[in-house]
Amino acid sequence: MTHPQQGPRPDREDSPEARPGPGRPPRVVVGVDGSPHSLRALDRAADEAARRNAALEVLCGATTPRRSVVPETDTDRERARQAAREVAAGAAERARDRVPGLEVDPCGVTEAPADALVKASRDAELTVIGTRGHGGFRGLLLGSVSLRLAAHAAGPLMVVRGVEPGAVQGPGETVVGLKWAGATEPVAFGCAQAELDGSPVRVVHAWSYPAMPSLSLKLPPKEPSEETQRAAEFVREAVEPFRRRHPAVRVTTEQHQGATAEYLIELSAQARLVVLGVRREQRRLGLQVGPVVHSVLQHARCPVVLVPTD
Repeated sequence: MTHPQQGPRPDREDSPEARPGPGRPPRVVVGVDGSPHSLRALDRAADEAARRNAALEVLCGATTPRRSVVPETDTDRERARQAAREVAAGAAERARDRVPGLEVDPCGVTEAPADALVKASRDAELTVIGTRGHGGFRGLLLGSVSLRLAAHAAGPLMVVRGVEPGAVQGPGETVVGLKWAGATEPVAFGCAQAELDGSPVRVVHAWSYPAMPSLSLKLPPKEPSEETQRAAEFVREAVEPFRRRHPAVRVTTEQHQGATAEYLIELSAQARLVVLGVRREQRRLGLQVGPVVHSVLQHARCPVVLVPTD
């Protein structure tokens, strides 16, 4: 690894012209704002960058405060920029202390945090953000930045949850949810991650029967068994190429009949990581993630990685 840089780049802005071109080392990006949950995300991002032999970009976005009818001034913008630089620089020092020798690049910008992180995700191996987890309003466990990134990040996004009571100790499993035939990007990410951190991988395919119009309509006695076998065969066949590609990783497969989100949340209590594919949907309010991804992000007991799928 290269030696850490000596401080923030004073005039750096988050733009394509300011970013290094092709051929630079791989990069992990983390969003910070000085809050405890963003510092937990920073620590995890530093560890992930070290595992990947990658540089770490510490990004703090800041917007000037709204002042009703009073227009924004150059002084407002400079204060916001300076505050963002200071937060990014302090976080970068924490990352260097945690992982000596890690290349860390602090970046403070006068841009909304979600917009800056969406741009940064376009050429990052991994983007990491924190969320406060349980606390505050029970229905608002995930912040607006996290939701925006979930819907718009161009590459893998890791959402680091707040510390939960009774959280798993040790490596735990990497749990991968597999939903669609051919959408195996989450399996590829999960196996590559497990190769880096030494965790076993459990690939889960959850399914359920369509709702029947009447309770009087019952399935033939043998149909549940046939459907179960078909689901188990589907997940085994989908995972087999990754077993061959990652022979050092212990991979198990599982089919589960029942609600997908509830089961993945249950597994997250003893997992190191939950990995899900995200196929973003265009709805009336813009791009959004589906209900399973949204529920797992809200209630998982461990970090969650969202991997874009076709």
